[in-house]
Amino acid sequence: MGRVIAAVFSILLLLVSMYLFGVAFQVASGQAFVFMGGILLMTISFFLPIHVFGKR
Repeated sequence: MGRVIAAVFSILLLLVSMYLFGVAFQVASGQAFVFMGGILLMTISFFLPIHVFGKR
């Protein structure tokens, strides 16, 4: 059950990070911070399944 929750959570993080990439070009100020937040979330979304599913 933990693997399913980790997979759903990582997909959710991936979708939020892609949303932040798009929003970064529409905000009035702080575009770099929003974009870097998207990069950070995408990194976590790829790290989480590798870390969780890598253990046997």
